[in-house]
Amino acid sequence: MHSPRKSRPIQFISLLTAMILIMLLLVSCGGNAPSGGDKPDVEEKPDVTAPQDEEEDVNTQQQQDEDSDTPGAPASASESYSAYIQAKGELITKLTDALANNPGTEFTSMSLLGVSMVDLAMLPASSFGLGEAAAITALGFLGAEDIEYSESGNQYSVKYRGQDGLNYELHGEYDKAADALKCTSFVDGKESLTSEYRRTSFGYVSQMYVIDDDGSTYVYQLAVSGPDGVVGMSQVSEPPSLLTGNESIDFPKQCKEWYAIKGDEVTGVTSDGDEISFVYTPSENE
Repeated sequence: MHSPRKSRPIQFISLLTAMILIMLLLVSCGGNAPSGGDKPDVEEKPDVTAPQDEEEDVNTQQQQDEDSDTPGAPASASESYSAYIQAKGELITKLTDALANNPGTEFTSMSLLGVSMVDLAMLPASSFGLGEAAAITALGFLGAEDIEYSESGNQYSVKYRGQDGLNYELHGEYDKAADALKCTSFVDGKESLTSEYRRTSFGYVSQMYVIDDDGSTYVYQLAVSGPDGVVGMSQVSEPPSLLTGNESIDFPKQCKEWYAIKGDEVTGVTSDGDEISFVYTPSENE
């Protein structure tokens, strides 16, 4: 049986991930609703039967459209972000569970809380490409007010006032060809976060540059490949170089502190510089 103290980090990560995924689901459903004041067309239509050759052409085109809708080609920035955040969440949850329930690394798992908290600041990205109604739906869960959404081409912006009275902004630019999103967050006009991810041949790479209230700066870097991946973190003096999409799955290991999982093997270097290596046994909650 695991002690409550050991289980707390994994429970927090799981709840946070679940909350964000629920919001993304609601936003996705909202994107399918009629926009503006449009009403569903419920009037009866004449019973017109199309010629068979026209029906075959329509079916062929529909099949081509379905075939082109591959996981590597998201229909919108929101859909892309949803896929990325799910992959990231599963990796963080798995690593947190591994560290929290391994003797000697229980408190090391707390290092992963920072990379998860960034997801809250990035929540408006779940509405990119879906419109203001979707942004209101997502941010409403956090008690946000005065929500303003705008987009122009592949650039998006969401502004709102939080429950703490502060004014928040998230600006993003989505590169559909590369399946890459880069965002910058502001709090009361001051930059607080730069976050980006890119699709790669093996999955995703991402990094977050965080500016604390006291001016100290940190970078979190991730590489995700299915159930495996690496998470790294360091205190830094300047922003990291932009991602290219050519990074290897080990690129977060350049950080001072990092944790990796491949299959059931967990390795890493703690904030104290100690190397760790153990076999992961999933907890009962996994």
